[in-house]
Amino acid sequence: MGHPVAHFEVMGANPARLREFYTGIFGWSTKYPPRPDDPLEYTMISTGSSDQAIEGGIGKAQQGSRFLTFYVAVGDLAATLAEVEARGGATVLPPTQVGPAVAIAQFTDPDGNVVGLLRQG
Repeated sequence: MGHPVAHFEVMGANPARLREFYTGIFGWSTKYPPRPDDPLEYTMISTGSSDQAIEGGIGKAQQGSRFLTFYVAVGDLAATLAEVEARGGATVLPPTQVGPAVAIAQFTDPDGNVVGLLRQG
């Protein structure tokens, strides 16, 4: 059994415009709006109601940057990063707790594309 894509992020200069763009085109809804004190203006997005729909986030990228990242669900972030590095990738973000039951990590593939890893539980 493979590891499913579990989360995505769309980050750019104008998060409000990005939210309007993606929710308008695809009918996605805002699950959690950004907190007033959040410099990333990060919004959790629901893409649908089926069991197969993944959720994502839209927020503000660092000055001048923009990116789209998908996150793959894995059981062991550190072990997966070790496998990534053994196959020619590189760790960008080591395992980082982002919520009570969610941790993420990021790596680049051999061509430099950033991919995220997500562990829940």
